[in-house]
Amino acid sequence: MSIRLELLPEEYRLGHLFIDSQHEILFQLFRELSEYCSNAEYALDLEIILGSLETYVDSHFRYEEGLMETSSYKDIDAHRELHHVLEKQVVEKIKKFNALSDRDDLVGFAREMQEFLSKWLQDHIAETDRKFCHTLQ
Repeated sequence: MSIRLELLPEEYRLGHLFIDSQHEILFQLFRELSEYCSNAEYALDLEIILGSLETYVDSHFRYEEGLMETSSYKDIDAHRELHHVLEKQVVEKIKKFNALSDRDDLVGFAREMQEFLSKWLQDHIAETDRKFCHTLQ
């Protein structure tokens, strides 16, 4: 049986099946936010997307950090700190979401989350995680 990564663009594939599979979840959440922005009535509920992101952050970062520890990754402290920053940002975004009520505000918030995830994908996965995954091969 082979696992196909269908959502993860080639430039974001790091060559580690489990990490790439987990990153594909982040791309799916990004797609769900895009769908929400296009048609909030029929898209997956924004609260579900944010809950999934919160769960993803916790499990994915712990997985990566476990790999870093077992492989004696030299930049583990700096990478772990970046994870903490992203975790705090997700918590702050969820707090902001919980304070919203107007539908237009929700769509604007979803767009803001898209920008946040886009930057995360470009900066953290394509650069920082790539350096780490390169040491695993």
